[in-house]
Amino acid sequence: MGDDLGFDTLLGHDGLVARLVGRTRTGRNREPLFGPDLPVVLLVGGPGMGKGRLLRSVQRDFKPRVPVAHVDCAAPELRVLPDEPPRTRSEMTELLRKAALDYHDWDGDGGPVAVPRLYAGLAAVTASDGLAAANVLVDEVRRLDELLPPASFWRGVLRGTVKNYAGFLAGLVTAPVLGPFVNALIDGLLARASADGRKTLTEFYGTYPGAGGQPRSGLRGLAADFQQGGESRRVAEAFLFRALREDIEAAHRSVRGRVARSGRPVLLVDHADTELGRRLLGPVLEDRERRRHDRLVILATARREDGGRFLYHAGREPAAPAVWDAATGALPRWERPAGTVPDGAPLWRGVLLVRMPRLTRDEQREANESLHAGLTGLGHAARLRINTGIHRLSAGRPLVVTRLGEATAALPPREWEACTDWSLLDGRLPATEHTPDREVADVLLDELVARQLPEELPPVHRGHWLDLLSHLSVAHDAECAQAVLRAAQEGRTHPLTAYRAAELLEDSGWPPCPRHFIGDLGLRRLLMRRLYRMRPDGGAWHTAHAVLQGHYRDLGDAHPDARFGTAAAHRMHHLLASDGTEHVTRYLAQAFLTRSARAWSAELLAIADAPLLGRPDRRLDHAHGEIHVPGDAQRRRIDRLLNAAWLSGERTWPLADTVPGVLRDELGGLSEWSAHLADEAVAGRAPAGVDADRAAEGAEQLARVAREWGDRADARQPLERCACTQHIGFG
Repeated sequence: MGDDLGFDTLLGHDGLVARLVGRTRTGRNREPLFGPDLPVVLLVGGPGMGKGRLLRSVQRDFKPRVPVAHVDCAAPELRVLPDEPPRTRSEMTELLRKAALDYHDWDGDGGPVAVPRLYAGLAAVTASDGLAAANVLVDEVRRLDELLPPASFWRGVLRGTVKNYAGFLAGLVTAPVLGPFVNALIDGLLARASADGRKTLTEFYGTYPGAGGQPRSGLRGLAADFQQGGESRRVAEAFLFRALREDIEAAHRSVRGRVARSGRPVLLVDHADTELGRRLLGPVLEDRERRRHDRLVILATARREDGGRFLYHAGREPAAPAVWDAATGALPRWERPAGTVPDGAPLWRGVLLVRMPRLTRDEQREANESLHAGLTGLGHAARLRINTGIHRLSAGRPLVVTRLGEATAALPPREWEACTDWSLLDGRLPATEHTPDREVADVLLDELVARQLPEELPPVHRGHWLDLLSHLSVAHDAECAQAVLRAAQEGRTHPLTAYRAAELLEDSGWPPCPRHFIGDLGLRRLLMRRLYRMRPDGGAWHTAHAVLQGHYRDLGDAHPDARFGTAAAHRMHHLLASDGTEHVTRYLAQAFLTRSARAWSAELLAIADAPLLGRPDRRLDHAHGEIHVPGDAQRRRIDRLLNAAWLSGERTWPLADTVPGVLRDELGGLSEWSAHLADEAVAGRAPAGVDADRAAEGAEQLARVAREWGDRADARQPLERCACTQHIGFG
């Protein structure tokens, strides 16, 4: 799949990025979107939606045109800091250093971006550990040498040559230093500054809180706040990011910059919804709210569709950030909400949320055709079945489309014709230079879940988060999920609750669904498959369903259930998923006598929304009446109806053309039986529990349901709408 597949409205010549930057990928100028007050653009979408791929595409395609820096707030190298000296760096200083190096390395129009303000601030922070030896601190300061661009920096800030400055640093090691090392470094730096350099540092660091217009005081205060930690360090780090933005502004405002530079510089921030990302973006949002504008285009990623909880203040009115759906095509409109606000303004005012586009059916087909181009013998029917299965499992998530396409391209030809949704997940991705061949389901769970653990997941649960989610794949609401988790975590001292698990899933970018605890169909099937394979012969799978059967049996059959109507129906669902239809059809036949037709048919659909794992799929044979079922004619009719509804709901294979007819015929037969029961009730011969009026009304209702279900099945749509399938259409 091409890196830019699905990104036309984002990366095209008149797409969002080109209009934000003011230049296209080919170097043509474009009228920039918005004015001097720029929003922070948050690319939002759950795992596998292509946020990181888009940032890489922007870096590759736009870096030849404008300065571009890329930072990843989840990068391990930001957190694995050397043992010595631990007090002169932080995740934020390492991130800013990485961004500055990217701007330093840019070789387009106007040349590298000089960062004298950031350099001075980082040098002060680096020298601020009062417990470290001078030679250690000098080595730390020399780590920043890479930030020093060509001679223009030294002409503007430091008098003399690089050798002169290097000699000064060496002298700090050999000569006795009176007072704190950081003071000597700051004094030496300012003493070697030209008039323009001193002016630059005075104008900026003289504004640091408490500096009183004195750059020495500002740099010392910055270093002291960094060492103090906590909120003081956050103030210092925010000022360092402001220093970088001021350096970028100066590079574009200078006489040479106005002539040589065009377009806006870009900062790409991956995983901006982490704690580090929030610390980075919060201050720039606050600065822009206070009309401290800059021209830096910030494209950041967040998994939650609302951008993340850090944008909002507790106790305030619900947020209303500007939202743009990339699939619409039209460019977004954004302006800061009118009116002035006091300090502590909600950060969402300065954000434009951009919803990452799902791949359309045509784009998915294009991606699959490119991956399957070399296959011979893949017939049209098999190709259509594979494409439809990938569409159901991926819901248009680009990463899932790609991985499943790669796995099916590696399938032996004999397996193409019998490919179901479940067997798609059994496919293997070929080995590469760095990885062995692996089942695609394992790769997807690793990429979508294991590598993207919720930030707030307690450390005690990080090693078995996938296990907990696998158990939760069989749950529906919080009560159901809590019963599963209670059994799965028996004996643990700090068990995770279902309510907290739901919050963590939401923070990870997975969508909710009123009918399923795991609200994404593809993820749910990946986890169900994993649960079945956790123990031999599906032991963990059957145990989880048995736990839930026992839970709802203990509640009592008549206990109300928001999803299934009654606890008895909820229990039957888990019995169907684990043991099959025999007990379920007996229950439905008995319930038919005492329920309204609408309530009964709703229960049947809820029960039939069950996975089929670990046994042959004989549902179509059952629906056709080709398998003997014990019991009377009505129970056999209900068995055929249940299996037809099961096939229509838990779709793992293209729906047979005969299924809509089975639904109409069997519901029509039950309508006739309901009318017969009404007559029998009037005559006093009906079974216990049958009400004549309810049975007569049921005959009419079942006739209507027969038409509705048959029409939906003909259109290849689910018999019951669900948030899990709203992006899919079952095909």
